[in-house]
Amino acid sequence: MQKAVTGVLDGQAVAQPQLTKLLDIAVDDKNMVYVNWPVDKKELCITALCEAIKLVAQYQTKIIVPKKPNFMDFIRGKK
Repeated sequence: MQKAVTGVLDGQAVAQPQLTKLLDIAVDDKNMVYVNWPVDKKELCITALCEAIKLVAQYQTKIIVPKKPNFMDFIRGKK
């Protein structure tokens, strides 16, 4: 009879992504944005910028603006 053993495959344990720097982004004193990318990887860089914008928009904190009290609500006794 075979003994049941659980474990992690070696390929899964060491799976590290290979990162490559594609874009150089800079901002000047007038908040103008400058982007430099390799000419041969233009579409990949545009896709990467779109994904970065989606991530920033997804993890933005929700801003709750309290409503200003209405004069009629004050008279009726609502808070």
